[in-house]
Amino acid sequence: MTWLAENWGSLVVGAILLAVVVAILVHLARQKKSGGGGCGCGCAGCPGRGTCHPGKKP
Repeated sequence: MTWLAENWGSLVVGAILLAVVVAILVHLARQKKSGGGGCGCGCAGCPGRGTCHPGKKP
């Protein structure tokens, strides 16, 4: 119990960082699932356009 009392600040910071990383990963997974490549430049100018959307034509 003393270890927990001595390190509560580090545990809180670690939990916050973990929550931020999980939120970013969830956002990226949802973006990929919805068809967004995530680059933000548009499919016409993207060198990987054939990889992201193989069935669609730009």
